[in-house]
Amino acid sequence: MRQRAITRKMQAAKVNIGLAPQDPLPKGTRWPRSRNWDKAKIRVVRTHLRVANIRQDFLHKTSTRLCRENQAMGIETLSVRGMMANHRLARSVADQGFGQFFALLQYKAQRYGTQLVEADRWFPNSKRCSTPGCGKTKKDLTLKDRVWTCPSCRITHDRDINAAITLKGLATPTALPVATVPSKDGIDGKVTLVRYGARPAG
Repeated sequence: MRQRAITRKMQAAKVNIGLAPQDPLPKGTRWPRSRNWDKAKIRVVRTHLRVANIRQDFLHKTSTRLCRENQAMGIETLSVRGMMANHRLARSVADQGFGQFFALLQYKAQRYGTQLVEADRWFPNSKRCSTPGCGKTKKDLTLKDRVWTCPSCRITHDRDINAAITLKGLATPTALPVATVPSKDGIDGKVTLVRYGARPAG
């Protein structure tokens, strides 16, 4: 029964494009689009637009908050083009918007007076031990190693946390003096208020 209904629809479509119901369909002939096809296409476009707007909103709000609440930040310049070449990661990398996020951080850091330190893509932030006074680099660390032990100080590190601490160490010396100069009462450091207002131009 279902096959008969499909056959009748195909015959009606052939008549619409000027063929007889029993004629074979010429090679390369495209069926006319239905209204449901057009409606489905509009729904897909709206979904992609909504996802893009959500991503844009998240990147703007996150970059603004980071630049307002920090005196200095350390980021790693990733090879986004090289990551996109991996067919297993390409879609996930594209959804993150790494390149756009870096661009937002760069111009907003200037606006709010935040020191932005960019580590080169070859800087061993994951391989270098973040323990104060150590700084040993584990050269045989692979991408699948998420936890590793320093061969010098024998302290076990989480790969991502260690990289974050290493980048923080790069950015900290560039912070304002109030964050590093000891206070008179013997307490090292001082909490600086968050700058919610943008620095005036000029």
